[in-house]
Amino acid sequence: MNLSQFDTINLLFRLTFQVGDHLGNESSDPAQLLLVSQPSLEESQAYFPEHTLESLPRESWAEYLKDTPPLAEMTEILRPYPLTYGIYRQDNISWWICAFWQAQAGLGTNLLFRAHRVET
Repeated sequence: MNLSQFDTINLLFRLTFQVGDHLGNESSDPAQLLLVSQPSLEESQAYFPEHTLESLPRESWAEYLKDTPPLAEMTEILRPYPLTYGIYRQDNISWWICAFWQAQAGLGTNLLFRAHRVET
């Protein structure tokens, strides 16, 4: 990883920390950014034992970006890289909102953003 890649990753971690509870509902965990070698969101199942991947409607993702400026900024920074998003659901009250960027070529790693949501 070169210095420019490191600086970008560092900025993304700081933005992830700022996401907090902006995504709605109560969170039992803060948002996290994982540096991963998996090639896709679907292939990241190992990070979500006993969860099922569901699609996330484009409108819902757009609403999350509107309500969560740090996530919108992350998405803008990572615009050059293919993005997929979805929900890894454990049950009706617990799930992870996820975004996956295929950034290996530019940043030396793929990125998995996840924010745990618990409906109370």
